[in-house]
Amino acid sequence: MNKSEFLEKYGIELKIARVRRKMSQEKLAELADCSSVHIGYIERGIKCPTIYQFLKIARILGIDLNEFFRDFTE
Repeated sequence: MNKSEFLEKYGIELKIARVRRKMSQEKLAELADCSSVHIGYIERGIKCPTIYQFLKIARILGIDLNEFFRDFTE
């Protein structure tokens, strides 16, 4: 898996988690202390968040990190 494939898959998984929680990009951005534009870039695979941003977003969305990254490492 190359970088662009990783970012695309990662972004899709984050969007799925957000939508399942019925949360808007704006609300997630507010809770994660970033812009909704930035969340949109992440979800579309255009930008890669810092590890700190990712951990913050994962916590907000209730993402189990072991489960989340299992698909990327198998």
